[in-house]
Amino acid sequence: MELKEIKCPHCGHVNPPGTQLCQSCGLMINEDYDKNKIKDVMRYDGSAVRSKVKSQSIFDKIWIFFTSIRNGVIIIALIAIAASIGTILPQQYFIPIGVDPETYYSDNYGTFGLIYYKFGFHNLYSSWWFVLLNAMLALSIIAASVDRGVPLYKSLKNQRAKKHPSFFKRQRITLNSETADSEDVNKIIDGLKSKRYKHTEDGPHLLFEKGRLSRWGPYINHTGLIIILIGSMLRFFPGMYIDEILYVPEGETVEVPTTDNKYYIKNEKFILDTYEKDSGSVFDKSLAMQGDLASNYQTNITFYENLSSDVVGSEPDLKEIDTDEIRVNHPFKFENYDIYQSSFDNSSMKSMTFKLVDKNDKQVGEEFTVDLKDPESTYEIDEQTNIELRAYAPDFQEIGERGELISQSPVARNPAFVFQVNNDSLTTPEISLLQIQNTDEITPNNEYKVKFVSMENQIATVLTLKKDLTMHLIAVGFIIFLIGVFIGSYINHRRIWINKENGLSLAAHTNKNYYGLKKELNSVLNENGFDSVNDKDEAEHDDRMKG
Repeated sequence: MELKEIKCPHCGHVNPPGTQLCQSCGLMINEDYDKNKIKDVMRYDGSAVRSKVKSQSIFDKIWIFFTSIRNGVIIIALIAIAASIGTILPQQYFIPIGVDPETYYSDNYGTFGLIYYKFGFHNLYSSWWFVLLNAMLALSIIAASVDRGVPLYKSLKNQRAKKHPSFFKRQRITLNSETADSEDVNKIIDGLKSKRYKHTEDGPHLLFEKGRLSRWGPYINHTGLIIILIGSMLRFFPGMYIDEILYVPEGETVEVPTTDNKYYIKNEKFILDTYEKDSGSVFDKSLAMQGDLASNYQTNITFYENLSSDVVGSEPDLKEIDTDEIRVNHPFKFENYDIYQSSFDNSSMKSMTFKLVDKNDKQVGEEFTVDLKDPESTYEIDEQTNIELRAYAPDFQEIGERGELISQSPVARNPAFVFQVNNDSLTTPEISLLQIQNTDEITPNNEYKVKFVSMENQIATVLTLKKDLTMHLIAVGFIIFLIGVFIGSYINHRRIWINKENGLSLAAHTNKNYYGLKKELNSVLNENGFDSVNDKDEAEHDDRMKG
């Protein structure tokens, strides 16, 4: 059912559909409205709120959904619940580098971990449904602000000094004095002006007002929240927010991610300093209980620009741009990027040395060394013997269905090899699978065996690449939000209506802190010989106590 315009029977003003109080004289004109809800009526001085106007159109139903405070609270609760679940297991950002997320969550946390991964909780803050919830919250805040802000603006802009007598009777704070003369009333008017009230006159009718800004506090809050949400959602757009891991073994040069092959970084040296035991420092007890504690992580880097980055498929043409020392809380900065020292990794291996022995455990030929980052395909042992590397997994997990070696990550932490021994005395090559502390013959009755001799570890620095073009926007939104909180909490919108036709009729309303309004009014009234104002709430409370 669509509502019609309402004509005021007292002053003849035509009010829009859904209006509760006449916008001109303040008379209650909508008989369908619950007249006990005086505070709700006074919030907008009777102006119609769109979501309260009945309509059957699809647009209005969508509008009512997003303007509903209950629905807004439900959306916030869903976001809070999702964020809480996202803290149960580590986010993908914190799992080992190069590990398949589905496999990691399934192996470490079972069925719950697999469900956690399938629903996107492993990468919660960039999942489509979490972004959708944030977008719905932003729409809800915008719709609620427009739905209530527009009638508020209209009611404040079109305030009239002249009000119907019934309007005075409905207010909580009132005062009537038929014996007051014009001189006494003028003294009260001067007293209110001295309290920094702005006033409007319409013949014998006056409106005093101050603190109107207080009414906009919640909308300023909403503006800040919307800016924060927009800034948060912008993080999911390419190039706006980057948080990547750089794994750089010592002595190696790697491309800086997300820079389109333009920049490279070389780990010249990684330095790890530890606190000395029994040095008299505050860490002595911890050192005694836990062992070494790091006092400094540091990566000495060289930063390069690739001059051939625009040429597709070309080899990098690196030009040195800068050198620096990256330490914890002392990042290297370039353009809009920061590179932070995150941690280090000394679990990876650089190379492994092997030897070939016969059935009598006698070494055949020379030892050979496998570079675990770039292994060769064939190793010459002597004139009659060579060893082929048939397969290699730097971080061995399992053997696949087709017999291939499956690796958990590209980092050499648990290497496995399939070696083929070729010797002039053999009719067929011998193949074996070699793992750390384990060798399995693939061909039966092998005459030769590859044995582990030694290995060389390699330390790698773990750096974090960050870029955030949204932080300034989020900071601005937060500042605006705090300003709104301050305005809404510490400023009061106070209005006083005076009719001096027959003595003095006074009514007052505030959006909060009636005690302060009464105290201010009484100070002006008492100074000029008038009684204190009447407070309906206090009178009703006293009557209940007496009863």
